[in-house]
Amino acid sequence: MNTLQYLLALMLVVLFAVPAEAAKPAPQPTAERAVQVGNCSVVPLLDGSHSFSLNLFKGADEAAMLKIAGTQPIPGSFNVFLIKRGKDRFLVDTGNGTLRPDRAGQLLLRLQDVNTAPADISKIFITHLHGDHIGGLVKDGKPAFPKAKVYVAKAEYGYWTDEEAMRQAPENRRGLFPLVRDVMLVLEQHKLLVFFTPGEAVAPDIASVALFGHTPGHTGFMIASKGKKLFFIGDLLHAGALQFPRPDITVDFDVDQPQARETRLRAFKQLAKEATPIAAAHLPFPGIGIVRAEKDGYKLEALK
Repeated sequence: MNTLQYLLALMLVVLFAVPAEAAKPAPQPTAERAVQVGNCSVVPLLDGSHSFSLNLFKGADEAAMLKIAGTQPIPGSFNVFLIKRGKDRFLVDTGNGTLRPDRAGQLLLRLQDVNTAPADISKIFITHLHGDHIGGLVKDGKPAFPKAKVYVAKAEYGYWTDEEAMRQAPENRRGLFPLVRDVMLVLEQHKLLVFFTPGEAVAPDIASVALFGHTPGHTGFMIASKGKKLFFIGDLLHAGALQFPRPDITVDFDVDQPQARETRLRAFKQLAKEATPIAAAHLPFPGIGIVRAEKDGYKLEALK
């Protein structure tokens, strides 16, 4: 295992450490799971399954959270999304890479299932630079998607390459900064990195949307085509069973806890008002549904 692989594996242990018995086989993607959004077809891809321990969350004691969620740990997934638009093939995030084949790092295999080769991907939209979203960008020290331009928000890149930000980060998170830099360096050496400011279009029918808080440049991506929408929300939330009914609850690895909370509250209110479908990185596969208001919080309704 090389240094980059070791750092990625360490990051995954820090972020998603759960008892081994909590991981259960998740359903595999099929063509029937594709969602048509105007000119675009969106295919959810399962990079792996995992669970969230309640001790990762803040805003209520564990007994109260268990009563809300009804289970401990809370099931989730590592979801990646393939966008087909005409002959173009895009990805939203890239999962963990091939570091944990028992529970994650299955993106390349899932792409084979839908007859898509790494060289077919022309653009990759990165919601943020945590290892479970960028781990699949590099394989054996080279770009895993050799022809894909990788879109990263300027503010996100700036944070993870800032020496002062690294010094101010909690001690157990400082090792994540060189991890990000190593991945970005590979992309820069191959001239594949593209910076954007949230609010800008990144492709026809696809715009970037600021969702700051989880990380300083955390970004969503909105498909709007022929009157249809789908919003890729990245890590706007992690544990749906807990954070839909209680969107004020944050997770330990939100860089800015108050901002993450406010961003989620504002986004859920708007999404429920407009009935905009979402695609989320960590909801149980396939991670797609519609946010609906329910009592003092929200719920996720499956697409029909």
